[in-house]
Amino acid sequence: MDRLQPCVLPANGVLRQSLLELLARSENFALTLLLAPAGSGKSTLLQHWRGRCAAALVHYPLQARDNEPLCFFRRLAESIRAQVGDFDTSWFNPLAVASSLSPQLLGELLADALARVEGPLFIVFDDFQWIDSRNILEVMAALLDKLPAHVHLIIASRNHPGFALSQLKLENRLLCIDQHDLRLSAEQVQLLNTYLGGQVLSQEYVDSLLGMTEGWVAGVKIALLAYARFGTQALQRFNGSQPEIVDYFGHVVLRQLSPNLREFLLCSGLFERFDGALCDHVMQRTGSALLLEELAERQLFLLPVENQPGWFRFHALLQDFLCRRLQVEEYVRLDQLHSRAADYYLSLGEYEQALQHAQRCTDQALFLEMLENSCACWVRSGQFGDILRWLEPLPETLLLAQPKLLGWLVAALSLSRRFHQAHYYLELLDSLGRSATVANLEPASRQFLALLLGLFEHDKDFVLPRAWRELLEVGQELEIRACTLVVIAYWHLLAARLQDAIRFASESKQLLAQCGHSFLESYTDLIIALCHRNAGRATHARKEVCSDYQRTDKAAPAWVNRATAMVVVLYEQNQLVEAQQLCEELMAMVNSSSATEAIATVYITLSRLLHRQQQTARASRLLDHLSCILQLGNYARFISQVTQESMRQAYLSGKPAAMDAVAQRFDLPARLQAGEWESVRTYDENWERVGLACVYWLQARGAQAHAGRILKVLAASLRQSEMRARLLIVEANRLVLAAPTQSKNQQLATLAGLVETYGIVNINRSVFDEAPGFAAGVLDLAQSGLLVVPDKYREHYGEFLQGIQAAPPVDALASGLLTGRELEVFECLLSGLSNTQISDKTGIALSTTKWHLKNIYSKLNVSSRTEAILAVRPRASLN
Repeated sequence: MDRLQPCVLPANGVLRQSLLELLARSENFALTLLLAPAGSGKSTLLQHWRGRCAAALVHYPLQARDNEPLCFFRRLAESIRAQVGDFDTSWFNPLAVASSLSPQLLGELLADALARVEGPLFIVFDDFQWIDSRNILEVMAALLDKLPAHVHLIIASRNHPGFALSQLKLENRLLCIDQHDLRLSAEQVQLLNTYLGGQVLSQEYVDSLLGMTEGWVAGVKIALLAYARFGTQALQRFNGSQPEIVDYFGHVVLRQLSPNLREFLLCSGLFERFDGALCDHVMQRTGSALLLEELAERQLFLLPVENQPGWFRFHALLQDFLCRRLQVEEYVRLDQLHSRAADYYLSLGEYEQALQHAQRCTDQALFLEMLENSCACWVRSGQFGDILRWLEPLPETLLLAQPKLLGWLVAALSLSRRFHQAHYYLELLDSLGRSATVANLEPASRQFLALLLGLFEHDKDFVLPRAWRELLEVGQELEIRACTLVVIAYWHLLAARLQDAIRFASESKQLLAQCGHSFLESYTDLIIALCHRNAGRATHARKEVCSDYQRTDKAAPAWVNRATAMVVVLYEQNQLVEAQQLCEELMAMVNSSSATEAIATVYITLSRLLHRQQQTARASRLLDHLSCILQLGNYARFISQVTQESMRQAYLSGKPAAMDAVAQRFDLPARLQAGEWESVRTYDENWERVGLACVYWLQARGAQAHAGRILKVLAASLRQSEMRARLLIVEANRLVLAAPTQSKNQQLATLAGLVETYGIVNINRSVFDEAPGFAAGVLDLAQSGLLVVPDKYREHYGEFLQGIQAAPPVDALASGLLTGRELEVFECLLSGLSNTQISDKTGIALSTTKWHLKNIYSKLNVSSRTEAILAVRPRASLN
């Protein structure tokens, strides 16, 4: 597991050693609850503790926008994966949250994913008071119920977290640190006073101050700031209650500021975070950056934003106070200030902040204009979740008055597979079209939306309307033409018309680049890559995909499409380590707005790679989860891919019962009985892939003749199509099936025919995987001396073609390459034990085990556990 270096954080406040020692006890509890009002020093304490924590630590500072399940758990998964390399997103990812799974099951899935992380892990939720979503709280409760012993949660909040804690208390799994623990002591008051630049206080004044503030950090700090400026008189004027302390801060400290500085401070209260440029623009002034530095030096509860030099935020108490004062003192200017702030954020492309300020203006027209601008950009960049989040809460009457917004809502719902809602809003648009008094979208826009919805809802069963060519006429709006071309390209891909798909996608790609539609442009890249792959043009696909992938920002939704195409290339070229790493990254990125092609490709590829590593439970879980996702629409084509892969994995694992279960689940006996694969038909991917699943099942049951007839029919159908790569896989299966009844020369002649017809570059990883036994046949011919394999190809697919070494791996290493202790550790590794299990078995510390493994990898010239095993135990075939 990736280990974090101890955080180096800027000094902020006084170190409170006793509290740090108390918080250090969190390693003995499932949940540590830091519960106290604002201004009690929770964040400062966590900051100091994080600087000392040597274990893996994930810090998740929460904001108001996190009170939405998909956003909350996506950011959580990204935060964990960014800090912990072995967090397994195949068990828990954003799509799991977006599915119909119960909160209880989601909590268990997250617990399962965390259980696979090695070593102690702390997850810190700061400002949890923002979270009151019932779904989030139920998942958190379920997570705590199943939380692995080495994982510890820390929740800092102003109020109770909103889920039951009684069971945790009964099981002694809860550590509570409350406002009483966080009270300052007399000694700490003196230290804080020195830190703030005040003169030494007498014990009498310290006792008086603690009596008035009850040790509340914010209250003490406000009083000490006043004391540093005005002496003992300031302390004498306190009466001790929290509201009056804040009131004192406003009327004594704030009043002492110059009018210019006071106005600046008040207006800055509009922002959650701010820098000099923002303040200059909104307040129509100059020099704000220097003024912010001056305020920060005065310790006026102005805090620097981590990892954003020049940006600041107020303490929550001060911001609340400033906002209230601003409502009173600057009420007339509020609209103007919010309007300028919205304009500023819009110019930076920070649409979320822009909309928040526009929404606070009394002028609704400004908000709607900003919303139209934001949605237009979100559509082009593929941020459909943001569109749904802002448009769905709007009243229907407002949407009807803004048909552009309604159109974007239909597009976002269609691409997020929420087809029933998309139909409803599309019908609203149609009803507007029948009204002569209400403005509406142009007929071409409504026609395109219907086309988009129909294709993504019905997939390969979609029937193109007769009038679709009207959308491509020369006089048509460029954006409509470009988007229609990509939809038509995808429609051709579904029907296996690869050349037509490439032609439409290539034309669309050029127009989309002109329009700035980065997301749909990346979708054309995925279409083109899949076309080249299916057409058997592996080299051509690789060059284009790599170029597009390398120029795409990972933060953009377009990256998901291009990274998915890159996964296909890496996998086919047998670069499995890189393919799996990219799949793992994508698992944390794909969501309900991602293309179904991308989701299915990532899930199935990662499942296949995990099964190859004998991680059968995880591989099966991914396929089951994908099946749940595919229930949201008419996805027979993708379900057929799941059917084939499920049967293939069961076949390779030698599990007849599992194969029978797959056959029953996907109704294979009835389809075979109906003679579905007895005669040639126009190529259909669903029919072909389920047919291959039947072939695997029949072979395992000894019905080779029946399997051979199906393969013959599939081959005849594929020869009439452009799907050369799929035909090669079927032909490879036919070669395997016929091999037992043929001489080696006959097998060689058949194999030579495949190489001559398709080119050796297209006999890639998919062929070896989807034609079980093919690799063993090729290896047998090579070892018999009949087949000469090119060195480069042998090197590329050495896993299949190098043969099995005669000497056992451990004996080969016993010659002195490894030390005795390293050999003991390596034997455990070869047995499949985890690092923790190796430590337990050998009786050495986990850190020492990792040190030994690092040395072993170095001596074997490998970089991972899998490569180390393969280095001494190459596999002849998947079987």
